[in-house]
Amino acid sequence: MKTIGWRLVMVVALLAASSISEVQARDETIERIRLGSGFEIVIGQKQIEPGGRLLEAIAIWVGAKLEQPVPASLPRLVFEPAGQIAASRLKQYASEIIQQQGRPSIISIYDSREKIIYLTDAWTGATAADLSVLVHELVHHFQEMHQTKFECDAAHEAKAFELQEKWLRLFGLSLEGEFQIDPFTLLVRTSCGM
Repeated sequence: MKTIGWRLVMVVALLAASSISEVQARDETIERIRLGSGFEIVIGQKQIEPGGRLLEAIAIWVGAKLEQPVPASLPRLVFEPAGQIAASRLKQYASEIIQQQGRPSIISIYDSREKIIYLTDAWTGATAADLSVLVHELVHHFQEMHQTKFECDAAHEAKAFELQEKWLRLFGLSLEGEFQIDPFTLLVRTSCGM
């Protein structure tokens, strides 16, 4: 009986130890970052209200990187199926789409007339890559609100991709790793007349 009792204690102890290490492993996948706004962004968890304080915190970061004030009003976030977003983008940028064949699927768009960022309904904001999409589209909102002029439609993408890359680098990621956008593709997508 003592042998069974001793083995039972060992099994329970091993199970408890593995449960503790599993909880610790799960905690390590959650990253927390404060961007100077005081709002804590949690990577690894779905963003419950992405249009509120999260959007404000990212806008403050974007403003600091662009050395521009945060616009008085931020865009609304609207979630739609990816196909609907792609169709909207086709209408808005028909000439640009031809240049971007082979590009990964369109996952967001900024509507400058309505001041809306459209994100796919699969967007959760749980990853640094998800949030980088929001960074990218917020750059376009800043460009619109500050009436930034560009040589061509493709040129306005350069700063958006630059800040998206900086955001991803905060987490040890890159545009190439997360979105398959290599330096040559980036050059083509942000250059006039290519």
